[in-house]
Parts: sequence; structure tokens; C-alpha cells
Amino acid sequence: MEEPSPSAELLAAGWSEQDVRRYRQLWTYRSRWGAANLDRDERRFLRRGDAALRTIQRSPAPAPVSRTGLADLRQGCFVALDFETADQGRDSACSIALVRVEGRSIVRREHHLIRPPRRTFLFTSIHGISWAQVADAPSFAELWPELAACLDGALFIAAHNASFDAGVLRACCEQAGLRPPAQPFVCTVQVARQAWNLRPTKLPDVCRHLGLPLQHHDALSDAEACAGIVLAAGRGSSG
Repeated sequence: MEEPSPSAELLAAGWSEQDVRRYRQLWTYRSRWGAANLDRDERRFLRRGDAALRTIQRSPAPAPVSRTGLADLRQGCFVALDFETADQGRDSACSIALVRVEGRSIVRREHHLIRPPRRTFLFTSIHGISWAQVADAPSFAELWPELAACLDGALFIAAHNASFDAGVLRACCEQAGLRPPAQPFVCTVQVARQAWNLRPTKLPDVCRHLGLPLQHHDALSDAEACAGIVLAAGRGSSG
């Protein structure tokens, strides 16, 4: 494994700055001296970071979409997607939302809790979801086959910071033994920058600029906001 540059990628995946620093320190030690003198928890922590980076590196890059491509939606459709995760693992999805748009109108909304493969919840303070809420929810493997039809005929999947959601979808599909969807991802961070030269481009910033409602880190609200960004860019409008 070549030396990673994990800071931005792991932070985007939900790792804390403290955990990223710890991973880099342990990775440097292992690369120089080997893992023999690391304790069990340190080796386990390194394996978790290695796995997260492998998933990130396998994730498909978001597809560039021109203003013309975004505007040409009357005859086609797209799906906006958002995940919330329980821990740093990309396979730890605990909530999913899909919003299907056809002819510039939302025609279907799906919002579900997911039982992740581990009971560990590190991000409850961000999204409000705990193990108690998902203990009886379906696993991704049980849920995805009925949700996949929402993507039928979609030109692309839109997500904010799309590399994260693409990585979660791929990791969850791999963990469940399912084939990930073939549609390319379009990142609404890049859409906002291209359409309005907007900085910063966190989801609340873009929603304020466009006047879109948002309950941040509620998966359905985030997915609806992504759909709204794509539609606004397609109209060539800032509001």
C-alpha cells in the first residue's frame, strides 16, 4: 500500500481530526518499524483506516455535467441520494433517502432507516440516529432490492459531496453481495460552483443561496435539497 494522503478523504468520510491525526501517526510508525510493537487496538484502528481509504479509492469519481446537460431534463430523470452513517466505515449506512425527479418534478420519495452491520454509533450527535432506533430496521441487503427500482431509467445520481455517498453505496452493496448501480454520480458541490461560482459550498450554504428549505443531516431533507440544486442549475436560476 502506497503512502496515503488521507486527511481530506477521511474527514469527508466523517472521521474526526483527532482520529485522522492518530491514523497518520500510526501509519507512519508501521511503515518505518512494522506493526509488531503496536498493540491490538492500534492495529485494529489502522485496519479500519486502511479499509476506509480502500473504499474511497474504489469509489467512482463524480461525473462532470455541463449546464446544457443539467438543463436537458424534460425527457429524462435523475435521482438525488443521501446517506447518514453510524461510524467511520462506509458500510455503516443507518439512513437512506432517494428523491426521483422526472420532467423537473419530484415523483417519488423514499426515506428509510437501516440497521448497520455494527452496533457502534459515533455520529448520533450529528444526525440524531442511535442503535435503539435502527435495531429492528431492515439491513441494507434487505432494503436495497426494493429501492433499486427508484433508479430505473435515471440518467445520473445526484449527491452533495458525491464521493462520500458513492463510496457508502458501493461499500454497502459489496458488504451485501449486491451489484452497485451503473449510473454515474453528479456532485452538487461542483454543480453549485459551476453554476453560481459559489464559495463555500456546504449544503446549508448552497440552500441559503437558493432559498431552499433544509433540515441538515436528515437524509430526506438533504436529498430533496440536492434535487433542488440540480433543478435550479438546469434553469440557470439562482433562486
